Amino acid sequence: MDVKSVSNIQSSIEMNVQNTATQKIDRVDRIHKDQAQEEFDHKKISPKMVEELVKELEKKLSMLNTQLKISIDKDTDMVVVKVIDKETKKVIRQIPPEYVLKIVKYLDEITGLLYNNKV
Repeated sequence: MDVKSVSNIQSSIEMNVQNTATQKIDRVDRIHKDQAQEEFDHKKISPKMVEELVKELEKKLSMLNTQLKISIDKDTDMVVVKVIDKETKKVIRQIPPEYVLKIVKYLDEITGLLYNNKV
């Protein structure tokens, strides 16, 4: 056996080892992703749980003289959370802010116009 054939066999073995290692890593990675997705699926929050969490938050915020209001914007179908001062009835904070809702609504309108023009 000459040196070239030994070198070829050695490089072939190294490539096989690398391929096998890569396949094992890919398999382990897929398993971890599947497990993470499975855990996420089990932790999905039901609407009833959301209601309970909102009530609990409202109770805690009532001690701070603030009110929590959660609603769905009619134009964008986005959940809007407002923290309101009980005395002045002014919005202290809103998530997402009003300007974001306006931008989303505007983008929806533009998308509808562009789509209607193409059809």
